[in-house]
Amino acid sequence: MIRVLIVHETRLICDLKAAVLRSEPDIEVVGCVSTTDDALTTLRRHGCDITLVSVTLPDDGAFILTRAIAKLDRPTKILITGVTESKAVILRCVEEGVAGYVNTEECLTDLVQKIRCVSHGEFLVSPGIAAALITRISELKKLVTELNGFKDMNPNHLYAELTERECEVLGLIEQNYSNQEIANTLCIELGTVKNHVHNILDKLDVRTRKHAAIIARQALAAHGNHMGSAKPETLRMPQRSTSLPFSHELATVYQNVVKQPVSVKQFAGR
Repeated sequence: MIRVLIVHETRLICDLKAAVLRSEPDIEVVGCVSTTDDALTTLRRHGCDITLVSVTLPDDGAFILTRAIAKLDRPTKILITGVTESKAVILRCVEEGVAGYVNTEECLTDLVQKIRCVSHGEFLVSPGIAAALITRISELKKLVTELNGFKDMNPNHLYAELTERECEVLGLIEQNYSNQEIANTLCIELGTVKNHVHNILDKLDVRTRKHAAIIARQALAAHGNHMGSAKPETLRMPQRSTSLPFSHELATVYQNVVKQPVSVKQFAGR
C-alpha cells in the first residue's frame, strides 16, 4: 500500500485528488493539508511514502517543505505537482531533491501512474527533460573536477591502485558509514580503517571523504551496482534502457553533486 499525503493551497483541489486516489486499490491517502506547517505535523505523526506538493504554495513553500522533509527522521519521497514543462523549473525541482513531478498538461491518470513510478524508484520525464538532466550532470561533473582537483573521474582508472580491502572501505564510505561502523562491519581495528581511509584519499587524489564518496557514486551510476570487493572493471554494465523512466539512483547522484559546496575564493583564484 502506497501512503500519500496531499499538500495544496486550494482545499477543493486537495479533495478532488484525494477522491481519485482513494479509488485506487494500492493507494492510501493519509491526509490533505494546505500549509507547510500542517504537512510537517502530519508527517511527524503518521509518516507516508509519497508527499504530493503543489509548486504554487505561497512564499516558495514547495521547496521550503522539500528541504524540511529531507531533515525528518522518516523522510518521504516528494512529487511536485502543477509545474510547467520548463527545463529550468524541473532542473530546480531535481536539485532540491524531489523524486518526480506532474506538469500542468497531465491528467489525474498521469498523477496515479507517477505515484506508482516514484514508489518503485523511477522518475518519469519527457525526452527533452531527460536530455537537460544529462547535460546538467555533465556540467556539474566538470565544475566539481575543476574546483576539487580530481585528476581523473574515470572509475576504472581511479580504482586501479586500490586494494580489494580499500574498495570495500570506499563502498562503505559511499553509504555514509563512520570509521567505527566500517571497523565493526569488516571486523577490523579502528586504526586499520583510518589507515585505509588515508590511503584511499591519497590514491584518489582527493581531500575529504565526501569527495571520495562522489567518485564512488559515479561508479555506482556507471555500473548500476553497489561498491564492494569487486573493482569497477569486474562489475557488470547495465543494459541500455529504451524506456523513459530516469533512474532514481542517477537522480540521487545528481542531487548529491549539486549539494557539494563551491568555494567562490577557490573559483576566483583559478
